[in-house]
Amino acid sequence: MTDIHQHILWGLDDGPEQPQGMQAMLRKAAKQRVTRIAATPHVCPGFEPFDPGVYYERLGEAQAYCDSNGLGIQLMPGAEVAWTYQTAEALRRGKVPTLGDTDCVLIELWRDVSWSDVRAAVSGVLRTGFVPVLAHIERYRCFVWQPGRALALKHELPVGYQVNASTIIEPCGFMVKRFVRQMLDERGIDAVASDAHDAKERPVRMDEAYRALKESCSAGYAEELVNFNGVVR
Repeated sequence: MTDIHQHILWGLDDGPEQPQGMQAMLRKAAKQRVTRIAATPHVCPGFEPFDPGVYYERLGEAQAYCDSNGLGIQLMPGAEVAWTYQTAEALRRGKVPTLGDTDCVLIELWRDVSWSDVRAAVSGVLRTGFVPVLAHIERYRCFVWQPGRALALKHELPVGYQVNASTIIEPCGFMVKRFVRQMLDERGIDAVASDAHDAKERPVRMDEAYRALKESCSAGYAEELVNFNGVVR
């Protein structure tokens, strides 16, 4: 499986604080049959500094650990990029990693985001030549309460939607459960990813999510959701 959303690199954000925590996450991912991971620390252009030198050093450290321990995992670049007034410029200047060095970029919005701001963020990313993949859409109230508008936006603009594995396994509340059900029925989700931050409290859980998906949708669609290939539907 491919996990496009993991806070796996140590010392960069609210993921693991030490190398041992990162290594535990990598071992857990290998047991979950994850073979590709996009390392996606929080990046907030204009508000918090992002050091690409440290990022790629830690990415190489994680890959070396996988290789030396036979975990069979390929690490890919990426970032969970908050949409700010400087995000578009950061993307144009190549200041933040995209998902696997493709034209897709993982974008984080805020829980109470309005539809007008969703459209502004999506359009802003598209104008830079990149395709936005919105992280954990089940957290955004406008999406949960109006899944029809979420689907309509996908029909209108090239935008990807990612849902967390934990939400597929245990939807939190009736509205979220209904939202996920409709989005799966309409094939409106592009990727299921772990959003893992550690090996215990917020672990990978991709294998559990895959099993739950196979009970909720076709086997082919379930396979696509846990193996996002950079193409939005």
